[in-house]
Amino acid sequence: MDNIFLLLAFFAVVKSLFMTTLLPDRRYRIAFSLLLGVFVVLSHPYVVELNKLQVQRMLSERSALFDISLVVMVDSLLTVYFCLARLRDREPGQHFAWYTTLVRHMPSLLIFPALFYLHINLLFSLPGVAFTTVTWGLAAGVVAVFVAASLFARSLIGGKDLLIELIMLLTLLLFLLTVCSAVFHPSNTVISHSAPVDWLGCLGTLGLLLGLTLVGWLLTAVRRRLQKKSQPSDG
Repeated sequence: MDNIFLLLAFFAVVKSLFMTTLLPDRRYRIAFSLLLGVFVVLSHPYVVELNKLQVQRMLSERSALFDISLVVMVDSLLTVYFCLARLRDREPGQHFAWYTTLVRHMPSLLIFPALFYLHINLLFSLPGVAFTTVTWGLAAGVVAVFVAASLFARSLIGGKDLLIELIMLLTLLLFLLTVCSAVFHPSNTVISHSAPVDWLGCLGTLGLLLGLTLVGWLLTAVRRRLQKKSQPSDG
């Protein structure tokens, strides 16, 4: 599981790097990059008190994997909305809704736990180096990479459309890796039993889904008809 967590952390950092380049204001991007360096430095007292094997054992538990899957799912939904919001350019005289403006300025939430996990692994991967040296080196490296990406990545890659595609691919990859890690956990054993299928419950669930779909379609149709009636007729 250690390699899987390292992959998840690495992909989360790369995805956050691409998302940072799409944040609207250059000063905001640089400030966020500095915030990541401050986070690495401030997390040093907590990182040095942790044991790498203890962290791996805790994260490898089934309940922890499901919690990680939930966090990744929430981050994936926010990332999709972030990409949709960044696809829209503000036209003259147009103002975004407050939630759209908030999402347009929201970086990836996975960057903080990913940096924390990479910080732990880096401390135990360099046994001959002082912990403070590793922490300050990691903080300086993170700030340098994110500031450079904030200033030059969009022009080097060639526009925001390709960046959005890369972000969506990384989001999908993170989601699939997390779900597969939770589903194929060794503790998930298949128990065979001969209980009959609850067809009545299945039909009830199917009927509920169809009913909710019908209600949603009716509400959409009514809203469109009301909008058409509210529009002034030509002539």
